[in-house]
Formats: sequence, C-alpha cells, structure tokens
Amino acid sequence: FFLCDQRTASQNQMAVVLGISSGPHDSGACLLRGGALLCAVNEERMTRKKMDGRFPIASITFCLESEGLRAEDVDVVAHGWAFGTDGATVAQVASRVAEVEGLAVVSLMEQLAACNEVDADVSRRVKKGLSALGIPPAKLRSFDHHLCHAAAALYFSPFCLSDAPSSPPICVTLDGRGDFMSGKVVEFTRGEDPELRVLDATTMFDSLGFLWAFVTALLGFKPFRHEGKVLGLSASGSAEQTLPIFRKTMCLSEVEGRWRVRTSWGQRGQSFQLYLTGLEARNQGVTPDSFDLGQELKTFARQDVAAGLQAFSEWLVTEYLTRNGFVREHLCLAGGVFANVRINMRVRSLPGVRQAFVYPNMGDGGLCVGAAALAAREFDLRITAPRGIVFL
Repeated sequence: FFLCDQRTASQNQMAVVLGISSGPHDSGACLLRGGALLCAVNEERMTRKKMDGRFPIASITFCLESEGLRAEDVDVVAHGWAFGTDGATVAQVASRVAEVEGLAVVSLMEQLAACNEVDADVSRRVKKGLSALGIPPAKLRSFDHHLCHAAAALYFSPFCLSDAPSSPPICVTLDGRGDFMSGKVVEFTRGEDPELRVLDATTMFDSLGFLWAFVTALLGFKPFRHEGKVLGLSASGSAEQTLPIFRKTMCLSEVEGRWRVRTSWGQRGQSFQLYLTGLEARNQGVTPDSFDLGQELKTFARQDVAAGLQAFSEWLVTEYLTRNGFVREHLCLAGGVFANVRINMRVRSLPGVRQAFVYPNMGDGGLCVGAAALAAREFDLRITAPRGIVFL
C-alpha cells in the first residue's frame, strides 16, 4: 500500500471520495481529495489474510485516519461493482444467450442466477458495512466493474497524466467476470472533458479467466489464487500436444472478432460451478458431453497442460487485439488475466505498440481506485498522480 504526502491535496472545499472494492475476493479502499489520490490499501495488508474479500473496514479506517478524516467527511463512496445494471450489458448478455439453444440456454441462465446470488450478497455486505461506519446509503455510487479496471489503469497511466501521446490510449481488461462481463476495451478521449468510451466487451460466458481457474484447479492448485503457479509450471512444459486441445475450447468469431466458447465445455449446467470448484463434470452428476476438457487433458503431464494453456492464451489475446484493430501505440492492461507476465510481454511486443502500462494492482483489489476516479470525474475534478513512497 502507499500513503502520499498530504501536501499534494488541496485543503478546503474539495470533494472527498472514498473508493472501495468489496467483491468475492481481494477487497480494499482508497481516498481521493480534489482529484488527488492520497492513500490506497488492500484489506489483506491489514488482516494478514491472503486476498481477503470481506468488507474492507480496516482499509477504510486506515485511509480515513491517515488523512485525519472522519466518516462524515466523505462526500461520496464509490464502489467498483455495478451489479449488472447497465443497459448495454443487459442487452449484450441477452444477445449472447439468444445465440445458443437447448441445454446451453439452461446453462447460461444458471450461470446468471449464480452470479446474481453472489452479487446480491456483496451488495448487502457493502450497505451493511457502510451503515456500521455511519455513512448513509445515499452517498454510495456503484460503477461498472470493467470500467473501474480501465479507469484505474488509464487515469493513472503515464499516457493520460501527461499530454505526450498523439493517439488516444486504450485499456484492455480481462478477468474471470464482473458485472456479467469478462473483458472490455476502453478508449480514453482527450479534451476539456476527457471521458472513457467502450469499444468492445466480452461476456462472462466466454471468460478466459474462468478457463484459467478451471485448469488451475484441475492441476491441483487453488483457483483464482494460484494461476501464477500454472504460469511458472508452463516454462518447463511443451505445448505441442496440448495446444490443439485448448483450441477446442474457444475461438474468435469470424463475424464480430470476439472470442466465443466453442464447445459444450462452457455451455452446460455444470460450467460455472465447475470453474469455481474445479470439479469435473462426472463428479457433479452431469453426463459428460462429447468434449470433456478434464478427460482430454488427464493423460498429459501437468507442465504440458500448463504450457498448452499459456500458449493458447497468448495467441487468443494477441490475435483478438490484432484482428479488431485494438493495437495502439499506448496500451493499458488491467484485470486479473494481466497478472500473467508472458501475456503482457506478448502484447507489448505486438507491432505498433510503443508503450504498455499494466496497472500495478490489476486484480479486483485495484477496483477501488478506478471507482474513486470515476466518481471524482463526476465532480469535474482533474485526476492527479500520487506522490510519495510506495510500499511493496
């Protein structure tokens, strides 16, 4: 976490924005005043519980106390999760469901129901936590999950904090899911009133992050935590025989250029819970379909499975960016998938990319900063860079 010099913030009559991230995992808080980022910390640093996803009471307390503020001094609380209320999101999810038929429709609806249940619990925890602090619900503003990822990366990138770039920088976000999406491409437009414009989005049904979680569990690690171990394991393996298997899981749409889950692996009733628990279909009492990823991979060494997943992911991300014209001179990357340094390196080496900036907390722990920045922009505040010491 870091604590910035108080001299960087304006003193009086400046909007105080408390940003929070409080999702299923990796919660935290930050504080902006007058558009200046003063303080940010993740709950795990306070509680010593890895990727603590509880309401970030300790983080909020730390941020307020470090600036000599009280809960009543907060003008707005910005949360990095909108719970899928955006009209464009609803329309795209409905369109994706309409593309499939039969049992696949049931599967997607079950995934939506499961996500709604998790999100409703998060919403209740946030409101209860704020109430305990004495912050009224009227001060709460919720922002789109992936827009928060993008805002954190773009607003605090060297490309947007200066007037140097000649072309508009864009941010690519990729993760498991958030507000029913697993990724977005967002462009930063310059001018007197800079704004973020969504160029493309990928639904949670076609999540590369969930594929990583599934394989992480399949290899005996903890999903949504140990994907880095799978990345490390891939260095000692060969993708020669396993890459063709992973190519069966997803493809790029010839018409739209978006990637799609191409097999029943991601379109059956077991799929969402399968990702979360790492259980194979037969362990959930579901009759395996013609393609069972776990079965196809079980005869291969773990390092070869990891190598195949890594090679496939690098190809999928770079091909998606290239085919859709999302390769720009200045690229920002955010979301849990971009904790993968090999994918980042491949993106950075694409012809046409001059500089790439990966937001330091690319996972959900960084959502609080993005949400706070979006709220500050509603006050017409200019976002300014933090200064001070960074503790790693």
